[in-house]
Amino acid sequence: MGKQFNLENLIYFTIFILPAYLMRFSFFGMPTNILEVAILFVFILWIFQKGYINIYLEPYKKYIIPLAFIAIGLILSVLVNKNYAAGLGIIKGWFFFPILFVFLASQIIKKEKLINVFLALYLSAFFVSVVAIFYLILGALTYDGRLQAFFNSPNYLAMYLAPALIVLQVKSLKFPPKADQPLAEKIIFLISGIIILATFYFTYSYAAWISVALSLIVVTIFKNKKVIKNKTTVILLLMIILLFSVQANSEKSLNLINYNRSSLDSRMMIWRSAGKMLKENWVFGIGPGSFQNKYLEYQKYYPLYLEWAVPHPHNLYLAFWLYGGILSFAGFLWFLVLWFKDALKRDDSVIKYISLGIMLYILIHGLADTTYFKNDLAILFWSSLLMLKM
Repeated sequence: MGKQFNLENLIYFTIFILPAYLMRFSFFGMPTNILEVAILFVFILWIFQKGYINIYLEPYKKYIIPLAFIAIGLILSVLVNKNYAAGLGIIKGWFFFPILFVFLASQIIKKEKLINVFLALYLSAFFVSVVAIFYLILGALTYDGRLQAFFNSPNYLAMYLAPALIVLQVKSLKFPPKADQPLAEKIIFLISGIIILATFYFTYSYAAWISVALSLIVVTIFKNKKVIKNKTTVILLLMIILLFSVQANSEKSLNLINYNRSSLDSRMMIWRSAGKMLKENWVFGIGPGSFQNKYLEYQKYYPLYLEWAVPHPHNLYLAFWLYGGILSFAGFLWFLVLWFKDALKRDDSVIKYISLGIMLYILIHGLADTTYFKNDLAILFWSSLLMLKM
């Protein structure tokens, strides 16, 4: 029992250190990072405890074929495009290890303790926010005044904090309907939530703001089956209006309207280039990790790019198709159909609505950014499968 408790804590700790994927190194010539080492450590301990004897896969069996489609599509794309090093590295970091971790969590964490996985995520986001606030105080911002802390961009920081805001909102809903949070817990969530929300605001990631707001509104309506009568929904709508009112005269919002080099213009150019790539490589894609090179190669078909360093196509759906071909994209869509069917059939629970909120956020924000192809975001995506234990 003691060993099981240790494994459980290691799962929570691994969730807490998700940003540790940024700490990279090589082991016998193989690139890896602290997060992958932590997942491998948990796996080895689990094997030695013989946890594999009682593997529970019943609710997950229907997902095996869609996952196989995704995996085969990615492998074929790597082989056809011959980008072995980058492609296999991406399969390892953004598919194999995230799915392995979520599998371990599903076997180790009992269903009545699954909420702790998301509380560990919330605690991690709070810690990241506290660190980010110091960056803000010191004026360590991007050239356009946005907060990114130790992440590669403000959007990546926003993507990491967004699920925590969904956890915060869902925790404020009542399960069962007459239940209430203790006062001390409310105060803790209020203070930490304000800090996370403030950090999220200073990323000035408009796409993340809109996506979080829409997913929270949908989840709140779903839970309460009310629209206007629900106070939380009204508050969220007012907050959205307030946020964008404050930003009405900001440099970034004015650029979106008036400037021909705005982030929207850049994205439109990237999407046009990605669309041409897809038209010419729709069967096998261009291979995972090849977008930057292909994007530069396709410059000859367009006026001078507004943005040159573009590792991803700024669209989740384009990314899946381009990186794994039609087979991976079909597997991805198949997975989503199965998952939403399962989600809608589940009884009301905190886990159901947190998972639904995070998935909606990933898919909505995925229209304007690549909300999967990072080590931490990939784990958050596959963590939606934990809901199936409920």
